[in-house]
Amino acid sequence: MMVNTVNKNIQAGKLTYSALAKMAGIVIGLWMLAFNAIAADAKLMASSFVALPDNKLEVRFDFDVPPSLPKSYMTNSPARLVLDMWGVENTQDTRLLTVESGNVDKINFAQVDGRLRVVVDLFEASAFETRTDGNSLFLTVGDRGMAKQEVAKVSKSVTADSSAKPVVSDKTRVKGVDFERTPEGAGRVVVSLSDDRAGVDVIEEGNNVVVNLLGVDLSASMQNRIDVQDFATPVMFIDSMASGENVSILIKPSPEPYDYMVYQTNNQLVVDLKPITQAELDKIEETRFPYQGERIDLDFQNVEVRSVLQILAEVAEMNLVVSDNVNGNITLRLKNVPWDQALDLILNTNKLDKREMGNVLLIGTAEEIAERERVELESSKQIEELSPLRTEFIQVDFRKASDMVSRLNEAKLISERGFILADDETNVLMVRETSKRIEEIRSTLRRFDTEVAQVLIEARLVTANTTVSKDLGVKWGLGYSDTDSSGNQIAIGSNLNGSGQVVTNGLMVDLGANASSPASVAIGLASNTGLLQLELSALETDGKIEVISQPKIMTTNGKAAMIESGREIAYTTTDKDGNRDTEFKDVVLSLEVTPRINPGNRIAMDLVIKKDSVSDETVNGEIALIKNTLETSVVVPDGQTVVLGGVFENETSDKVNKTPLLGDLPVLGALFRNKSKSNAKTELLIFITPKLVRESLSAQ
Repeated sequence: MMVNTVNKNIQAGKLTYSALAKMAGIVIGLWMLAFNAIAADAKLMASSFVALPDNKLEVRFDFDVPPSLPKSYMTNSPARLVLDMWGVENTQDTRLLTVESGNVDKINFAQVDGRLRVVVDLFEASAFETRTDGNSLFLTVGDRGMAKQEVAKVSKSVTADSSAKPVVSDKTRVKGVDFERTPEGAGRVVVSLSDDRAGVDVIEEGNNVVVNLLGVDLSASMQNRIDVQDFATPVMFIDSMASGENVSILIKPSPEPYDYMVYQTNNQLVVDLKPITQAELDKIEETRFPYQGERIDLDFQNVEVRSVLQILAEVAEMNLVVSDNVNGNITLRLKNVPWDQALDLILNTNKLDKREMGNVLLIGTAEEIAERERVELESSKQIEELSPLRTEFIQVDFRKASDMVSRLNEAKLISERGFILADDETNVLMVRETSKRIEEIRSTLRRFDTEVAQVLIEARLVTANTTVSKDLGVKWGLGYSDTDSSGNQIAIGSNLNGSGQVVTNGLMVDLGANASSPASVAIGLASNTGLLQLELSALETDGKIEVISQPKIMTTNGKAAMIESGREIAYTTTDKDGNRDTEFKDVVLSLEVTPRINPGNRIAMDLVIKKDSVSDETVNGEIALIKNTLETSVVVPDGQTVVLGGVFENETSDKVNKTPLLGDLPVLGALFRNKSKSNAKTELLIFITPKLVRESLSAQ
């Protein structure tokens, strides 16, 4: 009766907005009192089923509130599964659900005082499982191939008259609540469960993230608080508490902005809270809920749509224009809803559409507004086709005029009636178009015709060569000459010259240093008939060479540039017919780069650096080239230097030359050996430094 009075007053135009809101509040209060008086603990709203692989079946029961796990048991003869749902009222239109799929024949719903009994008729005794998820209860019935021993266990306690004791399924248990800090600085809460059957409901309540685990047990020893403030994450405290047959895990975040993510893998439930900036938080909130209007309460029954639209316009403080085609009545109940969301709900329900022009809100049918826009578009096309053409000359300041022509043609800003001409010598564009088109062209040119930033790229290639060699050897000789009683000459370790005289300075062992060395000691002993001479020599060299190459190049943002310096080396090649030909190879130092300036004065570069040189060694009598090439992409802040890469080579040699057998003798064997050691190190490092060329410097 109250609602009818409100409707009459609205239609008569006698009720103000404040009075309407007051009436709506009274109606809402009375409705809530009546609802609380007749509400039941839980209501079964709908039932459905779906076939699963392996001849399994899943039955879903939807409630108006989160349900608890029912008491369940199964009988063997006849094969039935019984679920007792205490405090549940069946509000479905049907009392029988025919399934005939998997191992389930049909499902009966029997309502008695204080409970709802669900009897599932089976073809054969089978395994089953129950779990909750939100406002739904799921029953999974296995295939008919249930193990014989499992059927026997069930049958022992079940009689034909269904008077067996209930077999209650095991509840899920919380095995542990752990915390860790991720490398990104997020706080991770890991809840370990005994199985994956628990229903999970995660909500933001106040300034807390609450994880509700439905139908889960939590031991008294685990009902405590975990203080994790020292980990420097958005998580401060973790409170675990049991509430009846459910468990609540309350995560207390810090006052700083955060975003959270929840996922479950097998028996582990993970909640991640990562820190974000205020701008990121505002963007997330806008994405989640795009409505920002003033929140209002509306409770109407069979009221005119035009009247509700007028109320919303008054709340929004906007002018309202409603088409004559907008009519009909609407019934709605909205509480604490933004006015713009309420408006969208009303428009979508009645197939209406809106257009905002300043502070004027235009509302009409969707077809009417679409037709209006089509007519306006055709009118604008006709106006453009009939508008007079005029010619203007536009100066291009920073870019090439012909380049700007291609940009304007790609943007399709030149109509069929007009034309555009570029003169690169004066860098002027000649445009013949309508006034509206010319303004669009000027606006586009202001975006493209800007000074392009320049970048100076400096590379440094450092090559260091270090050589160390040691050589130790010995030279000694023995000569003896004499004449026996018969006048014959006897010579040992000597040579005969052309006149037949004996030369007694021949060397028996020549294992000296490979090069002439000032560090040598010579000892000689001679007689009329013999000669003994000994020379010890040592050589040690140490060399260091450092070569620095520093190519530089400047280019504009996004333009590739290359600098190259070197020479050509001639070498001879021979084909299969034996013909010889001379070819040339480039031995160059080159730098090729394409820079891109990113936000924050960070410069991204695609680099190719080459450094070639001629080797001291030859291959088959021909020259050999040493090539060093680096190709990479890197991002470097303005003015900073980064090492792109390096090559390090270390060559060690240890040689021993000796006389067989004699060189292996202890102590004396040193007189028959030569030792040489060498160590050569080569290191190449490549550095890169990009620098933005500031406008102040370029102006000078």
